[in-house]
Amino acid sequence: MNYRNMMDFSEKSVLITGGTGSMGREFACAFASCGANIIISDVNENAADEIVETCQSYGVKAKFIKCNLLNVSDIKQMVAESVSTFGKIDILCNHAGFNNRKSAIEYTEAEWDKLIGVDLKAVFFVATAIGKHMLENGIRGKIINTASVSAARGHKNLSIYASAKGGIRQLTKVLAHEWAEAGINVNAVGPGYVLTLQTQHYINDPVTKNSLLAHVPLKRFGECSDIAATVLFLASEGASYITGQTIFVEGGRLID
Repeated sequence: MNYRNMMDFSEKSVLITGGTGSMGREFACAFASCGANIIISDVNENAADEIVETCQSYGVKAKFIKCNLLNVSDIKQMVAESVSTFGKIDILCNHAGFNNRKSAIEYTEAEWDKLIGVDLKAVFFVATAIGKHMLENGIRGKIINTASVSAARGHKNLSIYASAKGGIRQLTKVLAHEWAEAGINVNAVGPGYVLTLQTQHYINDPVTKNSLLAHVPLKRFGECSDIAATVLFLASEGASYITGQTIFVEGGRLID
């Protein structure tokens, strides 16, 4: 193995769902800085042009594709367009997701359907569409799903989100088993408390901040770059003997 060039993704094509959010943007720019061509997909077009331009500044190709992940036909069309753009997809960052915190007895059926629809159902259909493409074209690809520490902890007011993320953890194992003989690695990353635009409103509150950090041995919140570095490793040849695993990046939150 050439350790010096382990993070060289030249001539690789990467699809990132949830690509306009804080973490998705970091993933896109990180892969672009290492030479990969980038497809970012999201239902939210805000910042898409800026992210594409930033990726292109590294001398790679980049494109945004809008997709409503609640619609399976949209997913299939997005994957087909992604493949058509670069001829192949080598790496999938199956990252899109959202959260809606409330007591379990307060959720409506519609809220269940939307959360599970985006956070689990869409993950399945994106992964299987890309997996089918890899299998049919002999691509020894990498699929990295985004789980969460909530997949391993019974945090209150996160019943649906935790159910979805726990499902992702198990789905990752099953797909890894099914596709191992084809040389496709399927893993997941499980972020802990990470500083993003979505979390800053409560992380910036001193009481909440101290309460959360009391459970983090490293005594700091994660940065998007912490998660991106792990994703890049899982997409690299350095992780070629790792599959079916969820790598938690959580400052020690799950130690006890």
